[in-house]
Amino acid sequence: MVIATTASVFNSRWYLQNNLEASKNILVSSLRKAQNYAIVKKNNLTWGVCLTGTTIRLFGGSCASPTIKDDYVLPVSINISGLSTVTFSSLRGEPNSIQSIDLTGNNQTFHITINSAGGLDVN
Repeated sequence: MVIATTASVFNSRWYLQNNLEASKNILVSSLRKAQNYAIVKKNNLTWGVCLTGTTIRLFGGSCASPTIKDDYVLPVSINISGLSTVTFSSLRGEPNSIQSIDLTGNNQTFHITINSAGGLDVN
């Protein structure tokens, strides 16, 4: 019984930690893709990332009515704050605004910053 309980706690903790890592990777990847798509002028669209409810959206066009979108629904164990709609310039991939984003889950937080030049810092 003790082994089963220990294994269950370990698996639960691993699952929550994995959700947080996966969500961080999806967010960072979405930001980088949007930046790259903007620079190469993919489909001649404005490219960006936004949060719609509990969904991270990579979009071409606009967040509200995208021409192209790639949605990732955050697990219920993950909270995100500080992400507003960010689009990237087609000249150098600079964001329209500096972002300071926190992803929290399993008593851990990842802090992601997008600076004015489009650089990402993940802590």
